[in-house]
Amino acid sequence: MKRLACFYLPVVLLGFAPAAVMAAAKTIQLQDYRALVRIESPEFSPDGKQIAFLTVRPDFVHDRYDATLRVMDITGGNSHALVRGMRDLKMPRWSPDGHTLAFLAKVGKQKAQIYAVPAAGGTPEALSDADNGVQQFAWSPDGKIIAYVTPDDSPLSKKERRTHHDLFTIHDDDYLITKSPVPAHIWLLSVESGKVRQLTHGSTSVLEAAPPFGGGVSAPAWSADGRWIVYTRQADANDSDSDRTRIVAVDVATGDEHPITDKLSYEYTPRFAPRGDAIAYLYPHGPGPVSDMDIFVGSPAGGTARDVSADLDRDLLPDFAWLPDGRTVVVMADDHVGVKLYVQPLHGRGHALNLDGLDALHVTASPQGALAVVADSATQAPELYLLRIVDSRPVRLTDFNHGFDAYAYPRSVEVKWHAPDGQMDDGILTYPIHYTTGKKYPLVVWDHGGPEASSSEGFDTNEIGPLRDLFAADGYLVFEPNYRGSDNLGNAHEHAIYRDPGNGPDSDVISGIRMVEKQGIVDESRIAAVGHSYGGYMTGWLISHQHFWRCAVVADGAVDWTEEYELSAAGNLAWTRDSLGGSPWDKGSAALYRSGSPITYAGQITTPTLILSGTDDTTVPITESFALYHALASRHVPVKFIGIPGAHHSPQDPVHRELYYRAINRWVVKYLGS
Repeated sequence: MKRLACFYLPVVLLGFAPAAVMAAAKTIQLQDYRALVRIESPEFSPDGKQIAFLTVRPDFVHDRYDATLRVMDITGGNSHALVRGMRDLKMPRWSPDGHTLAFLAKVGKQKAQIYAVPAAGGTPEALSDADNGVQQFAWSPDGKIIAYVTPDDSPLSKKERRTHHDLFTIHDDDYLITKSPVPAHIWLLSVESGKVRQLTHGSTSVLEAAPPFGGGVSAPAWSADGRWIVYTRQADANDSDSDRTRIVAVDVATGDEHPITDKLSYEYTPRFAPRGDAIAYLYPHGPGPVSDMDIFVGSPAGGTARDVSADLDRDLLPDFAWLPDGRTVVVMADDHVGVKLYVQPLHGRGHALNLDGLDALHVTASPQGALAVVADSATQAPELYLLRIVDSRPVRLTDFNHGFDAYAYPRSVEVKWHAPDGQMDDGILTYPIHYTTGKKYPLVVWDHGGPEASSSEGFDTNEIGPLRDLFAADGYLVFEPNYRGSDNLGNAHEHAIYRDPGNGPDSDVISGIRMVEKQGIVDESRIAAVGHSYGGYMTGWLISHQHFWRCAVVADGAVDWTEEYELSAAGNLAWTRDSLGGSPWDKGSAALYRSGSPITYAGQITTPTLILSGTDDTTVPITESFALYHALASRHVPVKFIGIPGAHHSPQDPVHRELYYRAINRWVVKYLGS
């Protein structure tokens, strides 16, 4: 007997404004987001009494984002600007004595260097002079040394480059590579003398590229006694090999390296405990890498590392922090349609913290056990909050985005349903801002990327950006399904996409649409499919397998798994191989590379489609967008292909970002009407 899908009514209120308030408040427009201030990189002073952080604002005149380094007292009040006007300012770090803040920035045409400024105020001074720039850094516990990461010199001499004797060997690299990749290594800088010493050597590299499934690039981390530095070591310098990683401890005195486990891949983001020699890091829960990332704990001595978060059943994000007892970690994870913080002891079960309905964006812990959290919600722009102890309620410290309180925001709810095969799914359903009971509305279906990610209730912080609110203001329902493969419902839900890239997620999305339609609120003749990255893959799959769509948008969409394997970077070679169960040339997986690719079925697409792609995208090569465009254009299907100059997988500058979202919004409005 065919199993029937089981539908649930919306169960969780994300944001609601009474009708009278909505009528009085302004409806937000795309250009209003220009005023949004992003808050990043909070860091407690060593005495726990101050927090340094960055405010980042868009500069539309110069088409860039400008960061300001600020410091504020944890009792609240106004922060004061310590450094502003330096290009690409990032990564503020307190010196252990609390007298100085170091950070990365660029001056003129110089590559990023380490600068330092007195915490009480003053003029920044350069600490480093690395020819190839600095990528990450960390203070030693005594404040006398800074460990930093910098790429090696080119293997070519100036004469060889000048005379074009510059051929190079390509291995696992992206299709836009123009020169031989070089490893990055750790150097030690004496703060007092300025002398430097290279600590790590050889053909291996500090991890520089995005991993396939989870984890991330991280700075070297010192042990509390200053004896060890731990880092993520990649087997080579090739940017598509970011799966071939292991956590390595380096003896600072001798340079001897000690892998902390016998694993050869998928270890990321190591951090020493504030006391003792325990090292927390991320590693897949299993089976295989298509699974949640868990917190494992090992030591420089090696031996067996232990999965301390195995019972949490959530995909942990790279943003985590040790508490001062050295026995507890605060971790961040997507959970249903939010982003939660959990306290995870090294022994026993973890528990979620009460953030009063907010979603965490960044977290850091003080040496005294307080937490600084950047958080937002669907209706609250990001601000900085303080938890004086981990189980206290958050206290708001900043008010940079109070202007966004004046706008009316749509009502959003979490919805849950079962796919026909029994797979449990959830997602966000947002109602038109002037929703009236009994009417039917056009529906926009937004599929998130990843797929190991999720749609959550953030304020312009997810891939959907401002579009949720803009579509609701246009009079549309917005449905954001967390199909199988999403990382918000536990390991089984995430692993369910293994060797099932299209059919299973398709059934999740379509059954979710039917669930919404059963509420009697959808104009079934006006439904749009929109998505970015893997969401673009999902959109390509959906419009080639169903034909009720009024229009579609494929943004940086992966539509051909063979090209993902052969041409991409950012770990997508490994992602494709390990998600589909082999390479395009393995007998057991070769057929799936074709049957699981939307481009195989592009001849069946009849939906008017907008395609967008960055010209420098190495995560999803623009060649895939070219193929999809010609498959539609040659058959006279209405199609428009927009290239974004210099963009890597999404616009990195404010002008292109605004134009990107405007193009998507206008395409959908053109076909769905009002």
